[in-house]
Amino acid sequence: MKKYLLIIGVLSLGIMSFTTYKTVTTTKTMVLQDEILIEGVGISRTIEATGKENIRIEGTNNKITITGACNSIKIEGVDNIVKVDDVKTVTVEGTGNKVSYKKSSAADGKVKTTVSGVNNKIDKI
Repeated sequence: MKKYLLIIGVLSLGIMSFTTYKTVTTTKTMVLQDEILIEGVGISRTIEATGKENIRIEGTNNKITITGACNSIKIEGVDNIVKVDDVKTVTVEGTGNKVSYKKSSAADGKVKTTVSGVNNKIDKI
């Protein structure tokens, strides 16, 4: 009986070692009160903002265009490209992210920026 249980146990381990797992990549956009969250890889999206939104982008190789004005943009990731008409605050964490803006509706007319990481750019166009 012990040999039989031992054989079944060994065969079970052998079968489990050949099991493969499929990785599923998900992308999503969520709106939480005045926050818009975009997370994923390779997303291309246009967002219409009204001036009070805080937009957070998490992921890699996303291309986001924001029309209208937004309060803030926060990017966490790698090689994201964001174009925005009007923004007050931009925060970038990661590598190779690029933000281009046309203007800022902040009281002093300047975008407040915080950047950590390497090769990140925030430019006025």
